Amino acid sequence: MLAFGFVATLSVAGLGYVVREEQRASETARFERDVSRACDRIVTGLTRQAESDRKLIAGACQSGELVDRALIWLVAGTLDGEKRLALSRLVPEERQAFDLDALSLRTADGDVLGEDPLTPRPPLTSRAPRTPPGARSGGALGASGDPSDDPAHFSLVLVPEPAAVSRCRKDGSAGHAIALVGSRRLGDVATRLASTMDVQVALGHAPDSIGGEALASCALRDAAGATLPVYVGKPKTELVETLQRIDRTILLAALASSSMALALGVLLARSLGRPIAKLAAEASKVASGGAQPIVVRGPGEIAELARAFAKMVVDLEATRERLAATSRVAAWREVARRVAHEVKNPLAPIRAAVETLRRLRARDDPEFYAYFDEATRTVLAEVHRISNIVTEFTRFARLSPPRPKDVDVEELVRQVVGLQEAAATGTRLVVDVIDAPPRIRADPDQVIQVLTNLLQNALDAVRVAGNADPEIRVTLSARTAPGPAGGAAHVTHAVVTVADNGEGIAPEMADRLFEPYATTKGTGTGLGLAIAQRIAIEHDGELSSVASPSHRGAAFRLALPVHGPPESAPDGPASGQSPST
Repeated sequence: MLAFGFVATLSVAGLGYVVREEQRASETARFERDVSRACDRIVTGLTRQAESDRKLIAGACQSGELVDRALIWLVAGTLDGEKRLALSRLVPEERQAFDLDALSLRTADGDVLGEDPLTPRPPLTSRAPRTPPGARSGGALGASGDPSDDPAHFSLVLVPEPAAVSRCRKDGSAGHAIALVGSRRLGDVATRLASTMDVQVALGHAPDSIGGEALASCALRDAAGATLPVYVGKPKTELVETLQRIDRTILLAALASSSMALALGVLLARSLGRPIAKLAAEASKVASGGAQPIVVRGPGEIAELARAFAKMVVDLEATRERLAATSRVAAWREVARRVAHEVKNPLAPIRAAVETLRRLRARDDPEFYAYFDEATRTVLAEVHRISNIVTEFTRFARLSPPRPKDVDVEELVRQVVGLQEAAATGTRLVVDVIDAPPRIRADPDQVIQVLTNLLQNALDAVRVAGNADPEIRVTLSARTAPGPAGGAAHVTHAVVTVADNGEGIAPEMADRLFEPYATTKGTGTGLGLAIAQRIAIEHDGELSSVASPSHRGAAFRLALPVHGPPESAPDGPASGQSPST
């Protein structure tokens, strides 16, 4: 086992290291590619923004009111101080409409007609692009031939801070022209783009100013060849988390493989233990009753085990006989406990009826004779039940099979509730009929036995709770199922729910309610619910604990099928036979 574990651990550790290094290299390369792509995307975004601004400025020259008005006044020679002031007031409004950082309106010779802000940052060139003869407005290079004056492209200004400058020009007669120059700070645009990619960005300065650990660089260029370095950084937190997850996965895989190797080593070690296998083979004969002392050769521990086993075999036969006798006694003891428990249930209404008769007789109450007939019938009915229970438990080690008849469930419920009302002093018993259940096939005595047990348990619960207004509510309903091929629904079960407003079921008893002898009462054997559930099962029904409708106390639901219990099995052993037989 140890050898297999060592080999497996060593091989898995080597394989895991190789896989780990490959995964780490792959994830690191992927992370760096993501950062590089982010840099390219930021450059693309900056270019698109600059081109958008250039088109906006060009459109203002072609059909903008500000440029047209300035050109008309310039050509007419009426551009006096008052009109200059009017133009200078319109420039800020135009800049805000274009959402630019700076905007300047100028003449062909560089005379500034309006500018916003007054000290533009970055500064706008004072040179207005001029269109060569024969070229259209907004066309190719200016008369200077400088590519930075090309209105068809934006130009970059790097100091005091990076910005994209866009120009346009509109010519008039007599060589007059008006130029419009706009500028946008690229730092704000880059920061906005970086925030959508969860990266950091710096323009035009050294990469050590970026707080990220993974760096990528790229460049933004204009038509004149001016270059703006762009540096993108991204913290390695995501990469570190990914690598840690890979390490955990590999570690778990290594542990699983080592565990499997250890398990295989255990199995092989057991298969090599031939003396133990021989001892196990001889021991298997004990179950068939052919127990014989055996001799096994092997190490000291195996020989000691063989001697102990031989001694056990010698004593086994006597132990078997004692066990059989003990089993018979235990079986009859269980029968006696069940008889005592089931006989005890009918005694409560009998005692209540007799005590009521004695009270009425003691005070010469005229209701005595009216109640006498009802009380005696109650006593005789319960005595008859006791006789039946004693007879059944005497003859059989279990309850007799159900003897089904046509039964009105509502009538049985009201009968049981009526019998318990005398013992329910101060407790309100309520019967609710939601859906009148149909007549079913069932053993009436056994159904009465289940209902009586549930009601008596509920009475005990509300008394222990010490409620100011104890109540037990018995609800009758019907369970339905859809008919074949979507036909009309039909009733399949009659359902009786007994709910109380007591203290409820203790958490430690929730899973043991229907176990024999499981009880929290100071008295009783704990067989009541076990027998009741057995009766429900033998009727092909169910008895279960459900949530109380009032969210207080306990509730039990008895569901009995309309068709009745399955075909009854033949009667059990004859009277006088041992339950163990």
